[in-house]
Parts: sequence; structure tokens; C-alpha cells
Amino acid sequence: MTFGSFIDPDRSVTDVADLAARLECPLRGGYRAMDHARHLLGRNRLFDAIWKRSCEVPLQYEDQCSVQYYFDLVRTLRDFNGEFDHVIEVGCFMGGSSSILAGCMDRLDFTLDLIDIHPNRLHFSYERVRRMFPDAVARVRLFHGDLAHYVRSVMMVEAPRSTVVHHDGSHEFKQVVKDMASLYYVRQQLFAVIAQDTHLRGSIDSTAFVDMALYAVFGTDLNYCPIGAVYPAGDPICDPNRFEGHYFVPGCHEGIVIPMSCNEFRYPHPLQAMEEFLPALLDKAA
Repeated sequence: MTFGSFIDPDRSVTDVADLAARLECPLRGGYRAMDHARHLLGRNRLFDAIWKRSCEVPLQYEDQCSVQYYFDLVRTLRDFNGEFDHVIEVGCFMGGSSSILAGCMDRLDFTLDLIDIHPNRLHFSYERVRRMFPDAVARVRLFHGDLAHYVRSVMMVEAPRSTVVHHDGSHEFKQVVKDMASLYYVRQQLFAVIAQDTHLRGSIDSTAFVDMALYAVFGTDLNYCPIGAVYPAGDPICDPNRFEGHYFVPGCHEGIVIPMSCNEFRYPHPLQAMEEFLPALLDKAA
């Protein structure tokens, strides 16, 4: 059982052509963000270099973030350059954000830990990064688990680093609250939190309220910078999809950047123990 610990990359997939099939990561929509990047080229040399590399590496995958979000992610890290030395990505899917972050690593000089509860998602993301930016993977680690376990097993144990957390994991309200609340116990290490899918909604069973979970933890007077795409009313993407009934709220930004220097935790209570955020999560390892 590896849940709650670092795992090694799967070396058996190094030369596999159909990586998605081998790692059982099915393609559904087929959207590839960088295929829609041309209107953004010429504004940021770092983003241009990442786009160019993405066009050179043959790989079947799909993305769930917009190209505008990836562009803004690069711009945000560039603006933060020199203020952080470590990035945590929570939720990998098929390595879209992972490859963007890896493309920034040499220029901005930081280390990267990928976190996911699905090992194959970690392996796919690592391999996508390795194929695109082979010089970066020596500074990439894979953690099989959730953010709370990472906080307890890594951030509370290793030497403190100035850290940016990129959250695109579970979008379920209670789980996002657990993820964000677990960061309270290492709050001195946090430079910024970046959260994706703050515009997402779905069926009542999905409780996809990332933005509301952030308000629950950091307060309704949250100071943030919006990033990513904004869709107008009437756009088909603002209607429930055929998969989980998910849709985007018109006029709402795709993500937000939360600088911790001008925000504070309103939850959990200082007397609550870190272990309160772990028992339910441990069930995922069973």
C-alpha cells in the first residue's frame, strides 16, 4: 500500500506510444488547450516556449483547463519569481498543469511535487513532463495521496520552503474545505494558493463549490486575483454536460490566486488537531 507516501515513476511506460490506454486514463472530450493558444502567442516568451514544446511532443491526452488559464498560470509564477522555491500540484488529471509548471521550472528555479489519489494519473503526468521537459523531472516527485496526508507526512517533516499550492483536485465542497484547512498547520510555509474551477457547478450530488469552500476557510472578505477564462451567458459550456451535469457559471473566472500575505485562515479553530482532517481520507487507502 503506497497511499500517503511518495512513489517512483513507472519506468515501464517510457516508450509506450498510447500512454492513455496503457495507464487506463480514458479520453472523453479530447480538448487540448495548447491547440487554441495562437491568439496568446507573442505576449510571454516563457509561455511561447512551453507551447512550442507541446507541439513537438506526440502524445494523446486531453486537458480540463482553458488555454487562458495556462497562460495566466505562467504569468502568475513569473510575477512571483524569487518569492517561492517549491510548488505543489494537487490533482493531476493528465498532466496539463504539470507540464506548464515543469516548463517554468528551469527559468524560475523551483521544485515540484505532484499529488493525486490515483497512481496512474501521477504516472501519466510524470511521463508527459518527462517527454516535454526531460531536464525538469529530476526535481519532480510523485505523492500518492491527498493534500492532508501530504501536509502531515511531508510539509510538517521536511525543511520549510516558501510554497505555492496549485489546487485542481476534488471539487466537492467538503473535500476542498478539508484540503484547504489542512494547510493551516503549515501556514508559515505558504506563499500563495492557486485554485482552479472556481466557476464550476453541477448536480446537487456533486456539491462542486470550490469558490464557496475557499470562502469557508479564508473568509468572505477573501483577497484574490482572478485568472483564466470567463464564459458569457448563452455559451453552451454554461449548460450541464452529458457526463456529470457539470457547467460553468457565466461571468465567473475559471480560477483565483490567493496571496497569503494579505489573507488569513478563518477555519479551522486553533484548538482543532490536524488528525481531524485525516480519518475520512484514510478510507481511500483501504
